[in-house]
Amino acid sequence: MPSISVNNCQLHYTRNSVAAQRPALVFVHGAGGSGQDWPYQWQQTSVALSRGEPRWITDYPLYFLDLPGHGRSQPLARRTIEEYAAGVAAFIEALGMRQAVIVGHSMGGAIALTLGLLQPANLAGLVILGSGPSMPVSDVILDGLAANFAQTVGLIMKFSWRKEARPIYREVATQHMLAAGSEVVHGDFAACNAFNVQARLGEISAPTLVVGSTTDRMMPLAQSEKLAAAIPGAQLAVIEDGGHFMMMERTNEVSAALLAFLKMIQAQ
Repeated sequence: MPSISVNNCQLHYTRNSVAAQRPALVFVHGAGGSGQDWPYQWQQTSVALSRGEPRWITDYPLYFLDLPGHGRSQPLARRTIEEYAAGVAAFIEALGMRQAVIVGHSMGGAIALTLGLLQPANLAGLVILGSGPSMPVSDVILDGLAANFAQTVGLIMKFSWRKEARPIYREVATQHMLAAGSEVVHGDFAACNAFNVQARLGEISAPTLVVGSTTDRMMPLAQSEKLAAAIPGAQLAVIEDGGHFMMMERTNEVSAALLAFLKMIQAQ
């Protein structure tokens, strides 16, 4: 697993072996997560490339980042969405990406939206999964993460996954959040609670795809619809029965939406 020093923090990430002739995708996980919170098949490094027009997500350069204080990246975790976004921008710059599409899930979506407002020169597009223009968190969650951490993580996972989801998915996501620890996870959810860019969404000029699920109980589909309506030119992809971790429960559908969006960017 490679790492790079960014703003005096050693950031770990995984990537595939695709050269950078096409836009690079930088995957940014949610609160208390890690770069492993994305479909396993996207993270394979041995997949044969399509000849000519790309046919799979793995035909693009893919980077799966552990945010500071998460996964194998060094502490300390950041305290605001803006601080996380600045770190992701520095990560992209340090790796010399000329065209980067930020794919953010949940808190990662808030980070991606903030990058859209920062408008770095190498930003080629945004993909926002299970997020919204604001991300209010109940006191039950915030207080519980400080006082009854493991129990509250269980509550979060209950609402993040459908009952029909494969148990291993929920178990792995739970392990990642527990491993991050109470201080980091509470800080992440507090950062989400303070996040609100509703009044500034019209400033985002990067091509944007918003992905929401009909059965997301953490960030209801209405929030994705609100985002897509407020960002100029944004596209909305609705995933049926995907839960909050729709990219895990409905990988093929999310992959198809993402691939169509990437082709659109390249055609512009």
